[in-house]
Amino acid sequence: MGENKFIKLEEALDRLQTKWPKPLPQEVEKIFHAAKKTIDGLKRDLAKKTKTKRAVSGGKNSFDFVASIHEVLKAHDLLFLSRQLTYHVVTMSDLPQAFGSKEEALSILTELLAISTKQALFGSKLEIQVKQLNLKEGAFVETRFVYGGKPLTDLDRQQMLETFYGAAETGGDSAGLAVVRSTLRSLGGQLWIEFPKEDVVALTFYWPAFDISKSGRAPNTGTYKYDITLVDYAKIRQRFGVERSKKLVGLLEQFVKSLVRYPVDMVISFSEKGIISAIYESQEGAASSVATRISQRLKKESFRLGSKRVTPSFRYQLTFLA
Repeated sequence: MGENKFIKLEEALDRLQTKWPKPLPQEVEKIFHAAKKTIDGLKRDLAKKTKTKRAVSGGKNSFDFVASIHEVLKAHDLLFLSRQLTYHVVTMSDLPQAFGSKEEALSILTELLAISTKQALFGSKLEIQVKQLNLKEGAFVETRFVYGGKPLTDLDRQQMLETFYGAAETGGDSAGLAVVRSTLRSLGGQLWIEFPKEDVVALTFYWPAFDISKSGRAPNTGTYKYDITLVDYAKIRQRFGVERSKKLVGLLEQFVKSLVRYPVDMVISFSEKGIISAIYESQEGAASSVATRISQRLKKESFRLGSKRVTPSFRYQLTFLA
């Protein structure tokens, strides 16, 4: 059974659960939960088998990534009809051909499409942005699933990040994202989550447009989070007020972005707590060098708030995510 058939099975199960007389008996609810958990497990098994098959056959080639996106959209009209969603694909005219397994690309696109449509506001629009991303290893195809949802607080975004990077331990959408992240990493790509606006979420990933087996790329990489916390942030808010304090956090976020490979490395701020987090991939043993570079630069910087310059103090924490 392919990944697309799993998605259709999930859709049918969701429709059945919706039509089931309410309230659901506890025994029936357990059966639905067990069925969805079983589907998640089968999807993970399929991803592992596909990865093994790819390693044995070496069946890699070039394909049109935008055409693959339209293929997935056409196959899953029901996802949009059920929630009265529309979609819009924005792309470059000279996009390079993607390199690798088209079947795996279809599987990843299908999973991210299912998650995005489920979380998007009823009756809203899903925008799919596709462009070329040039890194030192070569060219990649970057794709963003951007959708509107409920306004997110700092706590909401923090919990979403924790769920996203702890996905292997949970079920539902998190389990699907865990499979996508694992598959993309094995292919030389990356998946991350962004929050362009208070009520907007973007699931972003990039896919290689070249044969990564010939790039000399180090396989032993991990994902790390470097938290930069403003010391005495409560006092800063008392002195400068809430809005200027938020502005300071925003200035710090932009400064940290200039020190990493943004947008490949994600930088996100939490203005209520005075925290800026940089999430990045690094070769094993080199993660601390990125953190050190950031902290050394911040020691020398001051920031203007109105007519005054502020030289903040920070507390740092480096955490391994996956």
